[in-house]
Amino acid sequence: MPDEDRYLAHLCGLADNPNLPEHLLDKLVAVTSGELDTGPDLFGAPTLDMSDLADAPVVESAGEAMARRTDLPAATYEQLMGDNRIWVRLYLARNPAVPESLLWTLAKDRAVRPELAWNPAVPLKLLCEIAASVKLPQVLPPRIAEANKTELRFLASSRAWQVRALIALHTALPRDVIDRLLNDPELRVVHALVAAKNPHCSPAFLHDLLERAESTAPQVAQHPNTEADTLMRCLRMPPARRHAARHPNLPAEMITDLLDDPDLLVAEAAAANPALPTKIMEAVLAEAH
Repeated sequence: MPDEDRYLAHLCGLADNPNLPEHLLDKLVAVTSGELDTGPDLFGAPTLDMSDLADAPVVESAGEAMARRTDLPAATYEQLMGDNRIWVRLYLARNPAVPESLLWTLAKDRAVRPELAWNPAVPLKLLCEIAASVKLPQVLPPRIAEANKTELRFLASSRAWQVRALIALHTALPRDVIDRLLNDPELRVVHALVAAKNPHCSPAFLHDLLERAESTAPQVAQHPNTEADTLMRCLRMPPARRHAARHPNLPAEMITDLLDDPDLLVAEAAAANPALPTKIMEAVLAEAH
């Protein structure tokens, strides 16, 4: 079907063409979503049965290109929202050029609602609603990464612990926000702060946190401020052992002993520890001969 292949290639090119007239944008959106019956004069292309092309990868690529573009009129984004293929709406959800009103509309679609959290232009209020209702990964959303101090303080006062846990991942929080999060009643918020390796987590705080909740051991064992006595305690907790073995604040004697640990992941971590004495490194390499 060379003519059909060429036609689909043309659709892809048009979808990515910044000079495509607005009146043709509407037609292109309709064609790529299967809403129009293509006549012989549409774009000067041959007549096609669009039902046969519903799942064609190249047509989907055209829709993808449209949904990603940041230079389209609001009406075109609104038209694309009606596409019944979920991936088109997913790309729209992440597109910072989609108007705020349309983002709120997309939020009603449960299938794409989580994707809105990764849109750098998502309204903070909407982001808070999403964080409280959808399980998001512990990754700093771009909108929070760019938030100013006033916005960060607003987020830190959120009633939803999920929102507070997200801002805890921010590495440049105002000191008053950090203090507030360090004393948060929800342990998962504090957990996120430690996981982000916030430099304001003091050695004493990290030790006390481990005493309060052993579940934080893997994160405590990876924090740069964790001291030797706390790391020794982490070594008694299986999920944290390999992290503690790699920590440079661990005593050199213990690092050396861990080279013989029955858990090879722990032994490997000990060998990777920058505090491992050079003479021990030499001895390890000598064994290879």
